[in-house]
Amino acid sequence: MSNEKFSIEVDSVFIENLFGLADTPTPNDLNLDNLKSAVNKIKTKLSSLALSSLNTKVISQGNFAEEKNESSKKQLKSVLIVDDLGIITYQLELLLKKVGFEVAISNEIYDAIDKFKKQDFGYAIIDLFIPTEREGFILLDEIKKLSLLCKLNTKIIVITASSKHEYRIKCINRGADFYIEKFAGWQNKILEACDSNSV
Repeated sequence: MSNEKFSIEVDSVFIENLFGLADTPTPNDLNLDNLKSAVNKIKTKLSSLALSSLNTKVISQGNFAEEKNESSKKQLKSVLIVDDLGIITYQLELLLKKVGFEVAISNEIYDAIDKFKKQDFGYAIIDLFIPTEREGFILLDEIKKLSLLCKLNTKIIVITASSKHEYRIKCINRGADFYIEKFAGWQNKILEACDSNSV
């Protein structure tokens, strides 16, 4: 692979999200080294999260073979992940596939609605800012409406980098089952939310 260099522009929210995923404070002096370090920390976290989640599940069942047989009797778990940041969809897809989910990805609301109409999902994980809260609320309303209309009982998990309390209240009032802020440990909270409602 060549060492070709690229110049791109990213906004401060992207940078904060990136370092937030790495559980690292956003540096004052942004350079290639601390970006690489953040990406490596994210990769390490993904590997350890997936491994720890699998180990916990196996231990709690007592026997891997029994767990496998039991899960094969159950309906296939499926999740729709909607986020306009590829790094978020990538890590969530990796984590959820490791624990047995069938995963579909979308990075904008109209494609997400189209996918939701074509497939029955047990879970929908949607970013509130996609790219603004206006679109996020539209998507939340539409998925809730379609879920009720088709009697799917889809569990809706809203994720966001915002800590505004009013967003939490609005999302829960509009039908979200979980509201998870993208701060330290947020990936584990998603796994817990999905596991607590497994069929």
